[in-house]
Amino acid sequence: MQFAGLEQPPYDTSLMGVVKGALDHYGLDHTAAEAFVVSGHAFVINIHEELCPSGPYVWNYETFMRLVRNLGLDMETLGTLLAATSTADEKADLEGRVKCAMDEGAVCSLLNLDNQLLLGYDDEGFIAAQPWSAAVDSTPSRLTFGTWQEYAAGPPVTFFKFTEAPPPSKTPVHEALDFAVEVWENSDRYVEEHYGLGAAAYANWLGAIDAGHGDEHGNWWNAVVWAECRERAGDYFQSVAAAEFPGAIDRQRARLLAVDYRALSRLLYRASDKTAPAEQKHLLVTKARDLESRCVERIAELRA
Repeated sequence: MQFAGLEQPPYDTSLMGVVKGALDHYGLDHTAAEAFVVSGHAFVINIHEELCPSGPYVWNYETFMRLVRNLGLDMETLGTLLAATSTADEKADLEGRVKCAMDEGAVCSLLNLDNQLLLGYDDEGFIAAQPWSAAVDSTPSRLTFGTWQEYAAGPPVTFFKFTEAPPPSKTPVHEALDFAVEVWENSDRYVEEHYGLGAAAYANWLGAIDAGHGDEHGNWWNAVVWAECRERAGDYFQSVAAAEFPGAIDRQRARLLAVDYRALSRLLYRASDKTAPAEQKHLLVTKARDLESRCVERIAELRA
């Protein structure tokens, strides 16, 4: 079976590409900016102490999954297994749960090295989206039943299920803004060992640059993912916030947030430059940290 028209847009933030693909499949009319902000992902930044490229993936999704409901989606974890060590029976059981969900019309995805929508399945395995191109090793085009050979060298494989949810009863962006302040100031419940979220992410990033990791793949990948998130936040506050925050003072704060998040995105994109010296990257990330701190202060003022 295959889902007609199901597509994963080529966002660097592949989790949000999966979410946007599910939203579009169900006819839920949200812009990319709304999806990033209302889900809270626009405000996440997670950095490993050695700038590992896993930063965008290894954090606690619990609150994110709750906020996704405000977009009209239920997101559920179907299971996690390590391809190299799990038994055939364990794989068959999880495969069956995923196929059952898809047969019932649910959109499903997997996370291994990246997040990929499952476009369908045949007798041999699941058919997976390749949002960037077939040449990208982190997004194989399929998962073979029984062996999971395409994912055998990577981390555990996690499957998610997306179904339609009732519309929220209150202004959904308010919860996301509260999350933005929480993950900046008090991120312990979302963070894994050796990673830092929010303000701690910038401390890890600067320390990793000083330790010589600034010219590695992880610096580039973290920078482009988190820059994309801030760019979407800027888009949101520019285009939607006037309706969400009708008061004159709050509209002014929203306009300032639009300007600052777009400037923050540009700083992070510049920090992604593989040819830039470490000193320049350190300066750009320091400026980004200070600007993001100011953005969070403005969000707190909006919520007050």
